[in-house]
Amino acid sequence: MKRIKVVIAADQMDFSKVIHTFLDRLPNVSIVGEAIDSEDVLSQVEMLFPDVVLMDDSMSLDHGFEATRIIKQHWPSTKVFITTSSDDPVYRKKATEVQADGFIPRGAMNPSLRAIFDNS
Repeated sequence: MKRIKVVIAADQMDFSKVIHTFLDRLPNVSIVGEAIDSEDVLSQVEMLFPDVVLMDDSMSLDHGFEATRIIKQHWPSTKVFITTSSDDPVYRKKATEVQADGFIPRGAMNPSLRAIFDNS
């Protein structure tokens, strides 16, 4: 079984740790990197070629959306899922505009992540 390579991009260590702990329990997932800002995530995507990036929307003052746009432009096969503390339609619209592959409100994190990795 091919393992799904994931980079977690979040500037809040507590949030990153929660995602990391959840994904570690999934047998088909391999966390290959963790980034704390947009430059870091772009560098890791370029070096590691992950299958999936879980991108915090508020990372470094909204740079999560800009990093998503750049990833989708340069590495279109990498799937990027925006994670957010708000289910506000404005954020959903921004995620669509930067061509994110999905939008996950933190309240729906566990079932949404499980669905992503169970169907890959």
